[in-house]
Amino acid sequence: MKIKIASRSSKLALKQVEEFNKTFLIKEYDLIETSTRGDELSAKGETLFDKGNFVSDIEKLILNDSVDVAIHSAKDMPAKETKGLKHFYFIENSERMINDLLIFRKDTQPNFRSEMKLGTSSLRRKMQAKFHMSATNIEPLNGNIDTRLKKLNDGQYDCIILAEAGLSRLEFLQNQNYKKLNHLTCSGQGVLAVQWKEGNSAESIIKSSQIYKDMANLNKEINMERELLVKLNADCNSAISLFASGNYLNGEIYGVENFISFSGNNINEILEDIHKNNGIKLLHEHN
Repeated sequence: MKIKIASRSSKLALKQVEEFNKTFLIKEYDLIETSTRGDELSAKGETLFDKGNFVSDIEKLILNDSVDVAIHSAKDMPAKETKGLKHFYFIENSERMINDLLIFRKDTQPNFRSEMKLGTSSLRRKMQAKFHMSATNIEPLNGNIDTRLKKLNDGQYDCIILAEAGLSRLEFLQNQNYKKLNHLTCSGQGVLAVQWKEGNSAESIIKSSQIYKDMANLNKEINMERELLVKLNADCNSAISLFASGNYLNGEIYGVENFISFSGNNINEILEDIHKNNGIKLLHEHN
């Protein structure tokens, strides 16, 4: 069966389609490349916008049956499901790459100093750099991976933060001058998502695949993360980090001048802990 696959047109997005096809053994397909509102805003140099803008335009194509499935970065997907659509999280290898990397210009030593000009537009990464690295000179950085690396090596920044998974998928990792950060990252980092309209013909292809069984635990873990995000009315654009492993969840919430850590295996108990430690107040200090 030939299926229609929707994707953004960046190098990374198209690579992720390749990974989907290999993982789910898709041989016949048409690729529909789409420019989203998120791409338009990013091209204008804007950085503070809902990452759901990278997804919502593509979701419309699925809902009106223009395509059968779409491939997304899981971290870009809103925590709340879109009515009528289903999704499944997967990785192409057995090991999930969850880390952020601190990447330095190729002509410098990979030793961070607090005064270095650090590029990132992620609120979470900004606050982690402030609290965990004592960074004092954080500047906005936008564009696709190629653009961000070029800005770095052209001297606009001393270092930048990027996800290890994206660099690895594009085979850029081996050429970088970097240190791996051990911070918790955002829900779904390093993971891909396939999305489809409930009951359409692609659903049986996805659910009959061996990978659908193999990735059951991964889906439980990310759904645990997303359950907390929904109850907090937060998402991956918020100043929050999350990582679930098995039935246990770890996280941090970053305010303007303070942050809290939390952990547990019961969402309601975690919520109580967050409320007790003023986590809700910290979460909304950036609004």
